[in-house]
Amino acid sequence: MSPIAEVEGRRITLRNLDKVIHPATGTTKGELLHYLASAADPLLGHLRGRPLAFLRYPDGPDGQKFFTKNPPPGTPSWVTTAEVTRHKGETAEQVLIQDLPSLMWAANLVVEFHAPMWRIDQGVGIADRLVFDLDPGPPATIVDCRVVAVWLRERLADDGLTAYAKTSGSKGLHLLVPVEPTPSRQVTAYARRLALEAANAMPDLVIRKMTRALRPGKVYVDFSQNAAAKTTAAPYTPRAVPEPAVSTPVTWEEVEECRAPAELSFLIDDIPARLERHGDLLAPLLDPGQARPLPTGAGGAGESDGEEDADDAGAVDR
Repeated sequence: MSPIAEVEGRRITLRNLDKVIHPATGTTKGELLHYLASAADPLLGHLRGRPLAFLRYPDGPDGQKFFTKNPPPGTPSWVTTAEVTRHKGETAEQVLIQDLPSLMWAANLVVEFHAPMWRIDQGVGIADRLVFDLDPGPPATIVDCRVVAVWLRERLADDGLTAYAKTSGSKGLHLLVPVEPTPSRQVTAYARRLALEAANAMPDLVIRKMTRALRPGKVYVDFSQNAAAKTTAAPYTPRAVPEPAVSTPVTWEEVEECRAPAELSFLIDDIPARLERHGDLLAPLLDPGQARPLPTGAGGAGESDGEEDADDAGAVDR
């Protein structure tokens, strides 16, 4: 019989807790749930109010994986959902993880949490964050992403914007920037412009198109996840990769000093000590007082986030 946990007054049936999800380390589903409970405070801060997409991997990273924005079958009535306008004006319900019971219910499904750059209370497609996903094409690694991240940090600072870094939990880096509420279309256009500037400044290292033939040894600066319909792996989410890696906030000192990929690789067991030492390094993203406007004229009316590269469409962040 599956155990039933009571979490803040909600009863949740937990199944297959002994099932090994990450064979590389022998990590079980129960250990994943324990990690998410331990990281709940900062994780919930970055999930609340954001209609989520789930990448489900119930049989581990080598099993079937599927991406869904719709509430899964059997979603409890007490899990908050919101009606979201999607492509061509169609509406659909999406899950919001607002509290610990909802988090543990979702964790029992074995998921990555993917969030948009906007909150439902501000309006669909009104972004309060800007994101760059720096994705290295082998033999490039996160060490090469480090160079691009520092360049983007300084370029953003020139425009009065502050960037914060986290690992993707896969192979790259994410940069997140708090911005005053701004239409996603304008944020995307501004991010596209900076991606092009980075490619022009570092042509031997950076590309701004996802074209596979261009990828080896280069860092792809993906700006497209700023589009209203796109999502990015949330801070502190586990990832569906061989080891139980986590998308982990990091200090700029850690980024600048990285000389080997292992130095910016963190597993679920690493996170409690990091939270004890640093707290939530992305806490400024949750403070509206830290948000700054995009520079005047960023993302003119003629620029459209529908102009993304064709092979960016539907991409899942790396």
